Amino acid sequence: MNKKTQRKLRRKIPPHNYLSVKASYLGDKDIPMSVELIQYDSMRLDIKNISLKSLSLRDSIDNTRINWFKITGISDVALVSHICQELGLHTFDVKDMLSDQQVVKVVAYEKVTFILLSSFYSDESKTGLDDMQVAFILGDNFVVSFQEATYPVFDEIKTEIEENNAPIRRQGADFLLYILLNAVNYSNVGMVMGLEERLSEIEDQLIEGNGTVDMLQFLHSCRVDYMHIKRSVISLREEYVNLLHNTNNLIKEGNVVYFNDFDDRMRTTLGNLSSFHESLSSLLDLYYNNNNLRMNEIIKRLTIVSTIFIPLTFMVGVWGMNFKFMPEIEWEYGYFVSWVILGLIALCTYLWMRKQRWF
Repeated sequence: MNKKTQRKLRRKIPPHNYLSVKASYLGDKDIPMSVELIQYDSMRLDIKNISLKSLSLRDSIDNTRINWFKITGISDVALVSHICQELGLHTFDVKDMLSDQQVVKVVAYEKVTFILLSSFYSDESKTGLDDMQVAFILGDNFVVSFQEATYPVFDEIKTEIEENNAPIRRQGADFLLYILLNAVNYSNVGMVMGLEERLSEIEDQLIEGNGTVDMLQFLHSCRVDYMHIKRSVISLREEYVNLLHNTNNLIKEGNVVYFNDFDDRMRTTLGNLSSFHESLSSLLDLYYNNNNLRMNEIIKRLTIVSTIFIPLTFMVGVWGMNFKFMPEIEWEYGYFVSWVILGLIALCTYLWMRKQRWF
């Protein structure tokens, strides 16, 4: 179990939080909130930072273009609640977004669709992977993306929009949502592939017999990360049907095929996770088997030494008895002869074990 997981287990959840009407941020990424507005169509692009404390989100929407509100940091509870309530989300959605329980949900309202999931990334300051809450609000011509941490999961998409190389700027907001969902999925898959490469290195070390305690800690950390990612992907697939139903018709008929494709990608991700779990289980077995073999070698050496000295101990015990009449004790060459006898016994025992191929 990595340090992140141990910290989460020790974290105190406020009592009766499910009865609380007021939302509160329960995560551990207290970073300033920033809002970047990216407005585009096939011909024009505008990118600017805005402050929603003095401006309504809907007032910033340009109905003639696609509007992507890229929000980083969700620790400002008042502002997050204001944005969500302005777009018609329920208080429960806000509370789930601000919690640290890795809640996954897809809710289709009359005019917007809300998607909440987790994204995993590597944090050099921590052992293993870290996770962050990611949420999307899809409207008719806008997408609002929330990310809890500053990890650049969407930077590549922003670059593609700026360079206008991909078909994003010729599509609607629903296609942008599809691309953003894929970015989260690719990030998770990339983390799994990075762990698999690390497992390959560990496998080579284990085959060479260089297993260490740190290696065991890393393998257990990978197991915890695997369970978190798998639970997140499975939960998203179960909730994803609410998006495919498209009851509010925010997904255009021509783009439904893309969202079906994303469902296939999630199935592929689960297959990659299954392969990763098999590799992890094999390495754990190999690690423990190496330790058992190493322990068996130690026990075998100790057994060989003990076997050699057992008859010598017996002879010493015989000559150490306090009988008055023992001819060897008063014999002039008894001491030297006893050493010769002990040496011959040890040599014969050693040769016999070599013949038996015990070592």
